[in-house]
Amino acid sequence: MNDQTLKLLEKALTASPGDWETRAHLIDAHLAAGRPQRAAELLKAAPEIPDTEADALRKARVEMETAPAEAQLTLERVLTRNKACAQAYLLLAKIFHKRGLREEARKKYGAATIIDESLHDEELEAWLGDSQPPSPPKAAPPTAAPPVAADGVDDPPVGILAQEAAPLPDIIAGPEAPKITFDDIGGMTEVIERIRMNIIYPFKNPEVFKKFNKKSGGGILMYGPPGCGKTHIARATAGECGAAFMTIAITDILSKWLGESEQRLHQFFETARRRTPAVIFIDEMDAIGVSRSDASSAMAPLVNVLLTELDGITGKNENLMVLAATNTPWRVDDALRRPGRFDRVLFVPPPDAPAREAILKICLRDLPVEKVDLGKIVKMTDRFSGADLRAIVERASERAIFQEMRTGQAGKLTQAMLMEALKETRPSTNEWLETARSYAAYANRTGLYDELVAFFEK
Repeated sequence: MNDQTLKLLEKALTASPGDWETRAHLIDAHLAAGRPQRAAELLKAAPEIPDTEADALRKARVEMETAPAEAQLTLERVLTRNKACAQAYLLLAKIFHKRGLREEARKKYGAATIIDESLHDEELEAWLGDSQPPSPPKAAPPTAAPPVAADGVDDPPVGILAQEAAPLPDIIAGPEAPKITFDDIGGMTEVIERIRMNIIYPFKNPEVFKKFNKKSGGGILMYGPPGCGKTHIARATAGECGAAFMTIAITDILSKWLGESEQRLHQFFETARRRTPAVIFIDEMDAIGVSRSDASSAMAPLVNVLLTELDGITGKNENLMVLAATNTPWRVDDALRRPGRFDRVLFVPPPDAPAREAILKICLRDLPVEKVDLGKIVKMTDRFSGADLRAIVERASERAIFQEMRTGQAGKLTQAMLMEALKETRPSTNEWLETARSYAAYANRTGLYDELVAFFEK
């Protein structure tokens, strides 16, 4: 775009500042011409930015050049809405590249190229070159456990042929034993009781459940808006059982090499089976278990391996508890909800009033606090997530710290500080709830979203 065209577009934008299409063309042109500061000025001056994925990615591209931390937050919000956005993973890889974080960049770039096989970035590939495997495996991954030799020592995984097995994600090497229990969770009584009945009671009382042919172990899929405690519940479940807790996300699994993603997933389950009792927590289930009708040619085999592992065909799943979380259950493959896999689907809603009060007490319990009226805050925080409530306390704490640093006297959290922090915070669940309302109204033929319907009818 030549300078004359740019001047005409700038003039048109001055006359009509709300014309986003013209503003977007100008932002792209200035970015392409190596003028990120001018692009940032145009973005900042926009009366409103359309709430679309393409425009969020455009915003992130500008922020990458002027405010990388903000760009990372923007891209994480994009991935909250669409876990399969290859461009978001690619931009995150570039951000980590600029920060010199090779391993994080490798994971994000691997996710981008798996989701969209046409994506390539020569600069990133050259930088990551010495951290990639020397050559891609040639064979497909096993759908059964690796063969065991007569001496009881595992043979090399057949999917890797003569090469070393792909390295497992770091988290597998050292599963944690969580110290938190359900006592550390505010509210969510109904969700917790269902987890007790389906996972914890069979685990702690095997002789009772054995009479009814009920084994310990199983799978539960939790869904709901982000920040409402799904990961915390999974960790507390492991703490209640005294089990190892192993968590995995899509970036720990995906690899650009043929068959390696499936092999990593299989190895992960095998490691968990050797360390039972164990709780596997699959975060972002809609990314790993995406509906095969929507999956790319590279992702569909990963879903098939996950189905096989959950069925226990490759090994015994007794005392292996699998919990998963997703913000978008409508993107999860239907086969994963078959009995014997994730046969329990639980809605984890924004905390109700008693739960919000309990969460605030937990957040405040180790802090220097003056007497506060939590009831007043609870009434003003309808549909706030647990993460939103924690943010209120953290912002109020910043005010107390500032006051102590300024005056030199010991500071305390006050009601006024909490109320000021509340005014700056908006519930992060609203966008998710508006999307979910449509699915509850028009896509509930099987009764999957009955809990969601009941929530909206309250």
